[in-house]
Amino acid sequence: MVVSKSTRWLDLFTTHAVLGIFSVIALFPVLYTLMTSFKSAGDVLTRPPSFFPTQGWSLEGYQVVLNSDMVRHYLPNSFVNSFVASLVVVLLAALAAYAFSRYHFRGSRVLEFAILGLMMVPGLTFLVPYYRMSSQLGNPAQFIIAVYIAWGLPFAIWIIRSFIDSIPMELEEAAAIDGCTPLQAMQYVVLPLARPGLLAGFLLVFVDTWNEFLLALVLLNGDARTATVGLYDFQGQFEIAYHVWTAACILIMVPVLLLFLTLRKTFFQAMLNGAVKG
Repeated sequence: MVVSKSTRWLDLFTTHAVLGIFSVIALFPVLYTLMTSFKSAGDVLTRPPSFFPTQGWSLEGYQVVLNSDMVRHYLPNSFVNSFVASLVVVLLAALAAYAFSRYHFRGSRVLEFAILGLMMVPGLTFLVPYYRMSSQLGNPAQFIIAVYIAWGLPFAIWIIRSFIDSIPMELEEAAAIDGCTPLQAMQYVVLPLARPGLLAGFLLVFVDTWNEFLLALVLLNGDARTATVGLYDFQGQFEIAYHVWTAACILIMVPVLLLFLTLRKTFFQAMLNGAVKG
């Protein structure tokens, strides 16, 4: 079918216009938060509200946040919890995904679907047991990492397995002929080829645990709290300092944004390969 040049240009313009509209809708809350973070205390209370600062650009909100527990405790707590949980999840998920992909034993399919079913259980179901366990163990900071690992494993296993399934077993057989054990073949052959899937699983689990709020709110207190829960520190008794709150939100967003920008090529490659293989 021959398509005229004008039709192609019209399709191109329509596609970009629709994508541009949705991009503006998606980015507007982030941009408004960014602009609000540069307003002064009086500027955020003006009526009607303005998009840009009307009383001059101010770093008052960032100064308050940088001198608070958000930077001293909450952001480091969030990073440690998310990084450790994501790293352990990827290591365990890689072993489990390799076992499910290469070894078919009695009940393996049932176990796979049971793990998948764990993703469908609402988090509120286990909130009270988690609270009781955390109170009895007396170390909620380490306990919440274990909870994050448990909740991230099923999702990571299914992501990583899709990449391992696509790796030909002939490569492992060739490695076995050269004297590699199954674990060595997995370490030196399978995992390097599945690296995009490992990084994608790490990034998704990291972002999910970084943004997690409910468990951190219930299980953690004091200096052990995470950044999402620490936002409550900037809520006053009678009013909310919106410029400080938005500044804290921007600072919370920066680490995840930098991590995503660093791994974006590998992440998009992993998502594209997963979609094609599926």
